[in-house]
Amino acid sequence: MTTIPEVVEDIILRSPFLVEAISEDIINYSALARKIKPEIEEKLYKDVQMGAIVMALKRLKPKLMTQHLEKDILEYIRSMGEIIVRSDLIDYAYKNSTTLVPKQQKLLSLIQEQKDIFHASSKGVYETNIVTSKWMSSELEGIFSGEELLSKIEDLASVTMRTPTSYKKDVPGVFYYILRRLAWENINVVEIISTKHEFSLIVDKSSVNTTFNMLHNLKS
Repeated sequence: MTTIPEVVEDIILRSPFLVEAISEDIINYSALARKIKPEIEEKLYKDVQMGAIVMALKRLKPKLMTQHLEKDILEYIRSMGEIIVRSDLIDYAYKNSTTLVPKQQKLLSLIQEQKDIFHASSKGVYETNIVTSKWMSSELEGIFSGEELLSKIEDLASVTMRTPTSYKKDVPGVFYYILRRLAWENINVVEIISTKHEFSLIVDKSSVNTTFNMLHNLKS
């Protein structure tokens, strides 16, 4: 039989913003209980007392992100390397085909001698994504002529950080913590590109300064 605490937890975990507000003690439990009461009653097929919902919310807090975990995340972020910003990027998405890989190889041979270029690609089940410097767009589009272009997003920038190579402890939630902070700033992340020891956030160029400042403040 489903209980009130189980339904409350399910509702709260659907929203990262509510999770943060509860874990940081910056939410009015009574107001939140009134807001989610109709959904709880609908799921349980019965009337539910406000006091029971408030109690469930208060008991949920220890299960959410603890202060100790947040401390570990911030320590990990502060140990990351320098923040590198690259501007004037374009994001392409092409439908996968039998001719796509040879064209990618041709593109890579063209850019391998270019030291200042930004280039990253990833292959999914149905499509291949390529993020590259704007000044390479004409060459890229020429090479991929005849392929099905699914999307093209211009006026982008990347913010890249190196993850610590000597950090001994696994710290869950690092990317979630960063993305949550960006969501609070109303920043849309177009792409996330990662390797073993670095990751890049691709954002609209109008958001790159806010993104850089947010990451710099976390490191500081």
